[in-house]
Amino acid sequence: MKEKQFYITTLGCPKNIADSEHMKESLLKEGLVISNTPETADLHLINTCTFIQSATEETIETILDAGKVKKKHKQKLVVVGCFAERYPDAIARDIPEVDLSFGTGKYSEAGSILKKNFPELFGKENDFNSEILSRSIIKSKLKKNSKPYAYVKVSDGCNRGCHFCIIPSLRGEFRDAPKETILKDAKLRIEEGAKEICIVSQDTVFYGKDTDKLKSILNEISELEGLEILRLLYLYPDKKTFKLLDLVLQNEKIAPYFESPVQHVSEKILKSMNRIGNANFYKELFAKARERKGLEIRTSMILGYPGETSNDVDEVIQFVKDVKPEKLALFAYSPQEGTEGFKIKSEISEKEAAHRVNLVREVHLEVLKEIHQDRVGKEFPAIIDSIETKNTIVRRYQDAPEIDEVVFVPKDSQHKIGQIGKVKIESFLEYDMLGEFRV
Repeated sequence: MKEKQFYITTLGCPKNIADSEHMKESLLKEGLVISNTPETADLHLINTCTFIQSATEETIETILDAGKVKKKHKQKLVVVGCFAERYPDAIARDIPEVDLSFGTGKYSEAGSILKKNFPELFGKENDFNSEILSRSIIKSKLKKNSKPYAYVKVSDGCNRGCHFCIIPSLRGEFRDAPKETILKDAKLRIEEGAKEICIVSQDTVFYGKDTDKLKSILNEISELEGLEILRLLYLYPDKKTFKLLDLVLQNEKIAPYFESPVQHVSEKILKSMNRIGNANFYKELFAKARERKGLEIRTSMILGYPGETSNDVDEVIQFVKDVKPEKLALFAYSPQEGTEGFKIKSEISEKEAAHRVNLVREVHLEVLKEIHQDRVGKEFPAIIDSIETKNTIVRRYQDAPEIDEVVFVPKDSQHKIGQIGKVKIESFLEYDMLGEFRV
């Protein structure tokens, strides 16, 4: 029997990418092989997102497009993840193109679930031990010229209960991944070619409910042979994060990068969101992070939350001017059914929320111009992410993959994906930069 092929389309955040890796390994273990395109796959899985309305719309559009491909190529279409967790009945009722759906928490079981539902796609029982499986995964990865970074998930779920967030309903209560699993994942990603490991979760700082336990496992990961960069993502801004910064300041393997999503700075709005903190607390947090030489900050804000006034928006604007975060993600509030925020009546229209986002964005773009101008002429440690037709895509250690800015440099025959060197910034665009790379 010819080996059947699968393809995974991943939508949403890096946490979904980590989940897709576990699905991939589960399918490889059952004897399927990776397809280079959705069209050539016998089985197409879509790992979905439904965090905000735009993500839900993208998910639906992707599923419908995949349904058209399915009709042409006689394949099975499977929808998994957050959207499937949230809308299982609607998928079964309204999207007949989908052959099977299952929600979160079953990524590592994907192979056995699919084998049970589509036995015709699977051959005889495979006698895979961990070494054979590891070689199979690595071979598949290297064949596809893998990226020099990977995501490792340290926990799932969340207990914070933010009133705008649907994630606890989709992912459940917070739970740590076993230490052995985390270290195994990190080692495997490095064997596959990753030089950078990005630590992801819904709430990284809550790992182990003990900052010392988190520091300990991060130190262990940072010591793995072949690792060049350890990047910490999704650091909820609280006292635990203050403690974790001690490690960021001490461990040079950890990227000079601090991502902490404050979501707002008005104490009134934060309380309504069921979040802690205020502008002064966050200023102190970011000031401590900047004690690390060359460190850059990424945060996020939600504008248009019910009860927000022009004074609250002014407070956000002043915070951006004072703190000067190098990266700022801005979102117009999107009420999600099933959250506490959905129950709050709001006088703020979608148009007004978008207007407030644009006000803050314009302020940040002015801040970013100053930051860019200061970068010109300076060199930064960097890694080559990809090589395109005309340019090599280089990323400074201060920038996270797939999220932040990149540096376009002239393509050179000596360039290799994953190559470590230094990039000199020569000029900049609105967000990205132009420069020169040397080893």
